[in-house]
Amino acid sequence: MKTVEDAISYIHNRPKGGQKESLYRMTTLLAALGNLQNDLPYAIHITGTNGKGSVSTMASNILRVAGYDTGLFVSPFITNFRERIQINNEMISKDDLLHATNKVAQVLVNVDAELYPDIPVEFEVLTAIMFTYFSSKKLDALVIEVGIGGLLDSTNVMPNTKVAVITSVGLDHQKMLGNTITEIASQKAGIIHDDDDVAVVTGDLPDEARLVIEKKTPHVIKGLRHEFQSGLPGEYQIENTATAVAAVRAFAQNISDDTIQKGLEESHFSGRFELIAPNIMVDGAHNAQGLRALYKSLSVAYPKGKITLIIGSLMDKNVTAEFNEILRDDRFNIVLVPFTGPNGRPSLSIEQTLKQYQVSAMPHWQEAVEKSTADLTVLTGSLYFISEVREQYDR
Repeated sequence: MKTVEDAISYIHNRPKGGQKESLYRMTTLLAALGNLQNDLPYAIHITGTNGKGSVSTMASNILRVAGYDTGLFVSPFITNFRERIQINNEMISKDDLLHATNKVAQVLVNVDAELYPDIPVEFEVLTAIMFTYFSSKKLDALVIEVGIGGLLDSTNVMPNTKVAVITSVGLDHQKMLGNTITEIASQKAGIIHDDDDVAVVTGDLPDEARLVIEKKTPHVIKGLRHEFQSGLPGEYQIENTATAVAAVRAFAQNISDDTIQKGLEESHFSGRFELIAPNIMVDGAHNAQGLRALYKSLSVAYPKGKITLIIGSLMDKNVTAEFNEILRDDRFNIVLVPFTGPNGRPSLSIEQTLKQYQVSAMPHWQEAVEKSTADLTVLTGSLYFISEVREQYDR
């Protein structure tokens, strides 16, 4: 590989899923790389159905302002692939991404041969690239966001996790994580290692999920709402801000309140309650829990006027579970638009949804925006959909 475009293409061309649900592929790859994850600094490890990206962003910014050289790993990206790996709010450089990818790719030649046909998948390779890059830098702290779940996520191999965070638990990724809140909570609680002295921080969890966490550890920390001004816009960020602050305090007790507030104020996360043009907002409410939080935030922030939600959602994200509640409010209407996710993942069945709910549809989101007469138009649904919208508006 000679260019960063080659490197990104290489990553994307890895298999999307493996044949076995285990960490064996990941640990084999890391062993071939010299187990460099063992040399990384202490980490805040963050999972959750919603909110983990926001909490990760705020926590890393507080640590940065406090003087910690901080690595951040998030997914997915909104505007630039290199957003996924950052140090002190700066994306990994093109040269560094190319170098780290080449290093991992060289090792993968033998690893793939050893493990074939169940070879390391895309997110495992990206995680290895992240560890490779961070291990080459002198860092003081890491903030690592889980990809999916926790127990079998490729990030769940760090021996130096100091704080485990579970932001929320809802129904999402049921095929991989389970069909109940209890089953999903058990997967997310997998980042709490029994043999480690790890602080556990949670957001506002359903009772069933909290019982699962408390079985793993009786000492659960929960943040205090409204102690600080929210780091990111939207009513739903009040809870995320409290969780981020609690996580940072569990990581380092000597950080002052002034530093915490400054770190929150310097946080920015694209695609969350973000105005990208006059009266046009994007928000990555990609599942039912997220859509409910978005609706409540819009109701508080915009108590008057009409609001149109243009939704481009994937088939498996159960956003329709919140439609009836939203449509009871005559200030809101919903317009569905088709959207094909990465790897050809299908969008919400618009034809079937139109039969069940009093919503409308348009063939393209651009047309839906042009025809909207609402006081505020909000494009939401899949984070990949939001990325597509922001890319168009940034041109």
